[in-house]
Amino acid sequence: MNFDIIKERRSLLGLTQQDLADYTGLSLRIIKSIESGKGNPSIGTLNKIADVLGLKIELKVKVLDK
Repeated sequence: MNFDIIKERRSLLGLTQQDLADYTGLSLRIIKSIESGKGNPSIGTLNKIADVLGLKIELKVKVLDK
């Protein structure tokens, strides 16, 4: 997954990683790990971030060819 949109949107809104952590109730460590691409956030965690940043989460189901 590519989480660059989170960092880009946060920067556009003038928020620091600490601001995002404070507004979402998540730890700064979690925010940093997600933005660096090293995290494996749950849908709930992503939803908290999306709510603060004014983003929408869309899930797509991919059918695998056999």
